Amino acid sequence: MRTKLTLILLAISMGTLLAQPDQRIALTPKVNYDWRPGFVSITEAAYAFGLSETSIPLSKYYYGITTQAGYQFTRNIKAGVGAGVHRHNEGTLFPLFVDARYSFSAQEIVPYISAAGGLAINPEDPVNQTWLYINPSAGIRYVAANKVGVSFSAGIIAMSGGTNRNTFLNFRLGLELKGKK
Repeated sequence: MRTKLTLILLAISMGTLLAQPDQRIALTPKVNYDWRPGFVSITEAAYAFGLSETSIPLSKYYYGITTQAGYQFTRNIKAGVGAGVHRHNEGTLFPLFVDARYSFSAQEIVPYISAAGGLAINPEDPVNQTWLYINPSAGIRYVAANKVGVSFSAGIIAMSGGTNRNTFLNFRLGLELKGKK
């Protein structure tokens, strides 16, 4: 008798769990707006310090700003292209990159992971001083208003140019603006 009762309760519990809706409901209108697909503009200020050999050029630190134009496909997935300027200890590089982000489902505070990569061009010698880089990172975004988010992330950036390899720990503070849609 106890086994049958347990199986019946288990079946009722599973039925209740499976009957829950797929769509989550946002706690506030600004979060509901944040989940909508549409154009996204992300501008970030960055600072990084070198992790590996720091005696080679452009390897001690950098600071700079980047901006990207992208699209939010679902509530979780964004992708875009961007450009910026990074001032290194011995020169300036101009990154051109692609960026993809996956946001974990949340309300006002949203954890996310990001993968960016592209070229960092030295304007003094663009043919011989172009670096290839990748930048995986993890961060947190706060949905501040209907069309505004503030983010902070940390990641590792690995750059390769000629025979040199540079690795940095970078921190980015960003402002995310969404379109009117």
